[in-house]
Amino acid sequence: MKKTIAMLLAVLMVMGIMAGCGGGEDNKGDSTTSVPIASEAGSKPDGEDVNTGEPAGETIECLYVVPGDEPKDLNAALEIINEKMAADGVGIQLQFRYIPWDAWDQKINIMLSTGEKFDLFQVMNDRVSLANYASRGALADISEAMDQYGENIKAVNPAIMMKSGQVNGVQYAIPAYWVESAIDPEIFIRKDLMDQYGIEKAPETWDELTSAMETVINNWEGVQKPYLMLTGSNTSRFAYPAKTYEEWPFVIYDRIFYVEQDGTVENYFKTDAFRKDCMYASDWYKRGIIDPDCMTITSEQAENQIQTGNYFLGASGNLDTMKAEYPSITPEDFIRVELAPDKPDVRPYGTRNMNAVPLSSEHPQAAVKLVNWIYASQDNYDLFMYGREGVDYEKADDRSRIDLIDETTNVPGYYFSDWMIGNVNFIRPSIAGAKAYNDRLYTYNEDAVEGYAAQFTFDATPVQTEYADVMTVISEYINPMACGVKDYDENIEEALAMLDKAGAEALIKEFKEQLEAGK
Repeated sequence: MKKTIAMLLAVLMVMGIMAGCGGGEDNKGDSTTSVPIASEAGSKPDGEDVNTGEPAGETIECLYVVPGDEPKDLNAALEIINEKMAADGVGIQLQFRYIPWDAWDQKINIMLSTGEKFDLFQVMNDRVSLANYASRGALADISEAMDQYGENIKAVNPAIMMKSGQVNGVQYAIPAYWVESAIDPEIFIRKDLMDQYGIEKAPETWDELTSAMETVINNWEGVQKPYLMLTGSNTSRFAYPAKTYEEWPFVIYDRIFYVEQDGTVENYFKTDAFRKDCMYASDWYKRGIIDPDCMTITSEQAENQIQTGNYFLGASGNLDTMKAEYPSITPEDFIRVELAPDKPDVRPYGTRNMNAVPLSSEHPQAAVKLVNWIYASQDNYDLFMYGREGVDYEKADDRSRIDLIDETTNVPGYYFSDWMIGNVNFIRPSIAGAKAYNDRLYTYNEDAVEGYAAQFTFDATPVQTEYADVMTVISEYINPMACGVKDYDENIEEALAMLDKAGAEALIKEFKEQLEAGK
């Protein structure tokens, strides 16, 4: 299906990339794929492990659990990956288990709570945070394994990225430093649709953006209207106009913690910024810009809208799937809209996508060895991420790639999404991606300022009951306001009362204390 997560617009646009790793034949049940490694596996000619230089030991399995649908040619590509790891003496036999997006949260939680044996899984902090998993005691401490086997991982990840994978100083996850994080809020629009509907210039204000959205939606000639893509069950804020607020810059962490650059921490839902978010969302909902069914839209439905290209506000990392309905679409047909160009961008964290090792893993070092191998060379990265050169992709200029699309699935026979485990030192953006989008995501922003809490990770263990209860209240009482479905003035008092009852103030207090203790 970022993921992330999950961002199209900043959040859901990335979900478009996340969703792009699909192409599986079964989207109803999860599947595990294991391919035998080469018969003489486990060592280089000199019998040494490439990660440590020590004598190669026995080959161990590494089961990697990820969201989405299994690629059509996973078996063929995985066989080659395992053969390459065997030749390099990694001592790992990789297996994948793909879990469909709509079942992901439930199934991964069951696997963690029952102690099911697996070795690596995808963490999307904007969906369920690393701190949340850690507070449940669900994760293995991989600090020692990182010191012993993670040399390449540390070499390609700055300190702020490694810090993103820690909770209370303990390394629980390997960061996926695949993108510049100072991109929220981001707004991209389609130039081809501007031309089609007579919009003469790119919007420079919120009112102009609103007018452009209405023009396209009200005059739409297609079947599926290009509504703003929100999945209301997971959207607790309407972030797009935030940079225009007088309060900017600020960052929202774990959906509730509002942190200003001077270190002020508040309950986001009690701030005027949240009120403004809701007012803007309500206006767009009433105008018909936000899908009237946003609260019940599934991730798969949102992904279908992305893949077919029926949107005006947004961008994609791969336009090939849009060609059926928009055959003339080009990477230049997307424009970045900057509503407050004089205000700074804020880097809220190193990365929010990462991979963690469950406490149930019998060999947590396997996960570290796997990722360390991926980051050992461009060839390893290309093989793991993009598959078979000449079959799944071709290399292009400026370290980019051309995806070779399977006509039956509209995606390559094999590829793995960069957002899950990628790194900017190796990433090859698709030449079929929106240029303005790729330039923004895969280029370090030298002008961005680091958020006050950018190198801090909240440990919810002391307040894990309150944390879980507050997240439940947010889903039920906050999200409908954040999407504009329910009126802010009529519902905010009840929502805040329920948050207080669930223990929101205890969360804020704990967050403040931990943040200041770490400064």
